Amino acid sequence: MSERILRLGFIGVGQAVNRMFQQYDDLAKLPYRIVAAADPRGHALTAFGERFGAATYTSAEALCADPNVDVVYVATPPELHREHVELAARNGKHIVVEKPMALTLADCDAMIGAAERAGVQLLAGHTHSFDAPIRKMREIIVGGSLGGVLMINTWNFNDFNVRPWTTKELHGTFGPILNQAPHQVDVVRQLAGGLVESVRAETIPDTLRGCEGGWTCWLAFASGVSATLVYDARGFFDTAELAWWVGEGGLAREPDTNTRMRQYYRKLDAQGPDERERLLEVYKEQGRFGAGEMDPELKKLRGYHGPGEAAHQPFFGLTLVSCERGALRQSANGLLLYGEEGVRELPMEREMRGRAAELMDLYGAVVDGAPIFHDGRWGRATLEVCLAIRESARTHASVEMSRQVAI
Repeated sequence: MSERILRLGFIGVGQAVNRMFQQYDDLAKLPYRIVAAADPRGHALTAFGERFGAATYTSAEALCADPNVDVVYVATPPELHREHVELAARNGKHIVVEKPMALTLADCDAMIGAAERAGVQLLAGHTHSFDAPIRKMREIIVGGSLGGVLMINTWNFNDFNVRPWTTKELHGTFGPILNQAPHQVDVVRQLAGGLVESVRAETIPDTLRGCEGGWTCWLAFASGVSATLVYDARGFFDTAELAWWVGEGGLAREPDTNTRMRQYYRKLDAQGPDERERLLEVYKEQGRFGAGEMDPELKKLRGYHGPGEAAHQPFFGLTLVSCERGALRQSANGLLLYGEEGVRELPMEREMRGRAAELMDLYGAVVDGAPIFHDGRWGRATLEVCLAIRESARTHASVEMSRQVAI
């Protein structure tokens, strides 16, 4: 690998970036140097500049015009992704964009076109498909030791909807559909080859938050593989109960987390709609970079942690892959392989994960000319499936896909 260092700037230093910096031990090992940030929050920019010795800007335009920035990480609200990706591309910057890639396929088209015209790399940041166990599953499938994939089933029951999202923000992504489904869809597409032919789904309501609360979805792939995706964000049952009480980031998850999150939200709800929204914004701000110390109860419930504290592999629900000669799923510290001779565990070292792994993938494309694992077209295909979940639930009919790409 080249010894070249890429200079990284962030548009938006909110919750996603704050979580990234929890993995700073991983980030510090990357061939990147953090050089700039843009955000409208002055206190966040002050904290960023002090921590990284970086340039700070109040506008995305100013950051993208900075000649010392090679790569722009777009971590703004999804309705701004197209604007900021196009801006970065016009300024010749390579780009990572947070999920969802956009809110419409037309915006994805524009983003892909802007990157291609500018000759820059565009990576769609769907972090859980970069988790080491998921990549290892794909490696085993491609290697053929268990034969071809027959079907995939994935479940995730958690507390997403009762976390401190403002109502406007939560409704803007149709509850978890455009925020969490990209993870599920991305993982399943990765394991099944990428080419979804049709989507059939039903959603469930969340009466507490007044939006979609989850879904049951069936995907048909061109390869003949079928997949079911189940998600319930309302905070009742917790999939971690079936997975050694390992949480999404690899931390031990307290069994009463969902109950406590619902109780936490109901306390806010009892304040009336105006005060509830004010408090939700206050608590969300506590999760952003530079906001200072988070309410200890909320910090524990949300799973924020420092470098090195996650004891296990990251764990986005329960995913079970049925193959011709066996099956596999994730364990707390690796994979479980089920075959003719029973079950055996394949332990895995803790590897670079999530956003650090994304940045390493982009580096390979920019510096070494390697293909990007999940580029803009891949991100658009994942969004197509996510949008189809809602459309299918609305029409009670299958939705045919037209923008899919193979892995």
